[in-house]
Amino acid sequence: MATLTNRKNTMPGKPKVGGSLFRAPAGTPYPTDEKTPLPAAYVSQGYLESSGFSKSIKKAYKSIAAYGGDEVENLRTEHGVSIKFSLIEVLNPNVVKTVYGADVTVTPATATSGTKTAVAYTGEDDEENSVWVAEFAYRKKVKRVVLTNCQDVTADFTEEYKDDEIISWPREFVCYKNDAGVHFFEYTDDGIKAV
Repeated sequence: MATLTNRKNTMPGKPKVGGSLFRAPAGTPYPTDEKTPLPAAYVSQGYLESSGFSKSIKKAYKSIAAYGGDEVENLRTEHGVSIKFSLIEVLNPNVVKTVYGADVTVTPATATSGTKTAVAYTGEDDEENSVWVAEFAYRKKVKRVVLTNCQDVTADFTEEYKDDEIISWPREFVCYKNDAGVHFFEYTDDGIKAV
């Protein structure tokens, strides 16, 4: 039997128009398919830096050898899932809250000023995990990645101010298993309907 290969099965990781990365508080019900609209609790994170969004699965193994040197087993010693991206809408209150959590105060726009954010950075880690949804679309193809239990572990947060670049905030999250033992869900639709 010949293996079916077809470029219709490929897809670039283009962001969905109108928003591609959304965050909600831990415990928010998450989508179980690729197209159902997200509940209002999911807040768009706006534009990302051109390096995009990455999801990593990391595993490590230890080789076990028998007396005499023959390898007899490889035991998994590490397993984890993480996501990385850089946020660039640094004036978006929702993005500021993602980065600084409870240290943010937002004042709505008035007749004399625009929306204001104030950060009183204390250095405390955000103790609340979050749910993340990343959405991709290309032609009629769609993909949705749902990460249900993520903790911000951004270790190096260097803000650079330059004439010829916009400010960006790199973020990294470790995504733990949910109560059902699942790190993440992925849903796709190739856009090809039956005739």
